[in-house]
Amino acid sequence: MRLAISILVIVAACMQSNDAQFNGMGRFFGNFGNMFNMFRPFQNMFQGFQRPNQGPSNNNFGIGGGTDSPQATGRDELNPADCGRDKKTGKGSLCFPDGLLCEQRVSRVGTQRFGNHYYWVSWLSNEPRLGNYKWDWFNARNYCRKRCMDLVSIETREENEFLKSLTNGGNVPGFWTSGRLCDFDGCDRPDLFPKNINGWFWSGSSARMVATNSQHEFHDWSQTGRIGLPQPDNSEGGESCMAVQNSQDGLKWNDVNCVREIAIVCEDVEGHLQYARQNFPNIRIP
Repeated sequence: MRLAISILVIVAACMQSNDAQFNGMGRFFGNFGNMFNMFRPFQNMFQGFQRPNQGPSNNNFGIGGGTDSPQATGRDELNPADCGRDKKTGKGSLCFPDGLLCEQRVSRVGTQRFGNHYYWVSWLSNEPRLGNYKWDWFNARNYCRKRCMDLVSIETREENEFLKSLTNGGNVPGFWTSGRLCDFDGCDRPDLFPKNINGWFWSGSSARMVATNSQHEFHDWSQTGRIGLPQPDNSEGGESCMAVQNSQDGLKWNDVNCVREIAIVCEDVEGHLQYARQNFPNIRIP
């Protein structure tokens, strides 16, 4: 028991790092999700690419200054005000679902269905404030998470082609995914090096991405980027987030500075949906 408590303390310390705004590294820290914070699942990433099957616990909402309690307000804010960055510490906090927004997600213009998941595509919205809006990576995640979603995790070739088909022949210059480089506290494991090859993961599904130079497993990293270099190249510095962008070789995956503002695609997350259904039993959440 003492050992378990000690481990949780260590994990909590990691979560409070200066890069806490990019939490979502789930499986990098072992199997403590059910005990600590279901919204940041700690499942072993080497056990496959399954999505988390549970939502967050009802406590620990305040880590980093986030949402204080389960909510169902229906407030449709572009950058949610009740989570985001803690003004006192400057650290980031991730949003918990809003029951009403989770319910409404399936009826919004811009919602698509692929497989068993709903996706929301920002540029397909008929609301000018949404269709033309651009988010940085962190605020994009929070906008999605309010709706029981997260930025899209592109884990199959078919899903990748589906998303490309929504860009009007490539006329959309780019959109955020949940892809993230593990370059913060706790990412010093030998198997994550070299980082530009082995250090990427999907923060939305807590699944490790295949090696960026893999010749056998699916990925779609650009081979030219915008300046003729294979991706990821960190050409501008701070390119720790992944977007689908128009490169010299078409719509491809690129590493991008996380503060850049571009369009988004949100995708259902099973754990977030289960959490919302349990906490808001009087709201019908598809």
